[in-house]
Amino acid sequence: MAVQFDMAEKAGVTAPVERLILVDEVERIQTGRFQSHSLPGHLLHIVTAGAVSQWAEGRPEVFGKGAVVWYHENEPVRGEILRAPWRFITINFHAPAIPPPPDDRRVLRAGPVALRLGRKLLALWRDPALPLLERQLRCHRALFELLQHLLPRAGFQPTAQPGAKHWWRIEKQLRARLEETRTLADVQRLSGLSVRTVIRVCKAATGVPPMKRLKEIRLSYARGLVQHSDLPITEIAFRVGYARSQELSRDYHQRFGFTPREDRRRPPGYRRLERPNAGASGCVS
Repeated sequence: MAVQFDMAEKAGVTAPVERLILVDEVERIQTGRFQSHSLPGHLLHIVTAGAVSQWAEGRPEVFGKGAVVWYHENEPVRGEILRAPWRFITINFHAPAIPPPPDDRRVLRAGPVALRLGRKLLALWRDPALPLLERQLRCHRALFELLQHLLPRAGFQPTAQPGAKHWWRIEKQLRARLEETRTLADVQRLSGLSVRTVIRVCKAATGVPPMKRLKEIRLSYARGLVQHSDLPITEIAFRVGYARSQELSRDYHQRFGFTPREDRRRPPGYRRLERPNAGASGCVS
């Protein structure tokens, strides 16, 4: 049976951020490797000190002060602190209508403005003198200011379309089992919605139909593995849900203009936002 949208979704404007869950400042004082998972919802890390090499969503990044790292829905993360202390402001919020940035734009060079807005939000969150309602309103306003600054830099302009949050719930499940081949009927059964509703909510959230969105996810993750791992192309194809490497190569060429093997011979495509100290090790393999 198709799930019906709430009446609030059918009428007027809805709030893009439903809940601001946590604002804090975290410091890690020792260099070395780490493994973790991001929190449910959206999670922003605004780096205020240190340098880190990180591997997430099939991509390595090296970043430092002034970077903003955007995680979405329990992502596994592993990395290495290259220069300590590594200090960052962490912001966790629930906003199903806001999509995450594309996989290759999860680390942003936002600079002094993001640092200022992050510190403003942190100060408001920690201010015990403010009445509760005023504190909540001012914190949400500060978060909106930060998002207005970041979203254009993430390469998209999301809109809070009705039903978008339903798609992000579905996509979270698809990403968790990316190695499984899927048809539209599979996605429909996974979601509990009608096929028509699945198509509608996917277009509301991403602007494209479900199977095209799923292919975008597969190819984006595959490219990260092609460029930044030593896995055989056949293994990469299996990991992202292709039964044969030839099928991956065909779609890969159509999307990026070259085959996976040609892409592997190209220079690395990830951005070094801040060089670590001389002698520091590179990305975690």
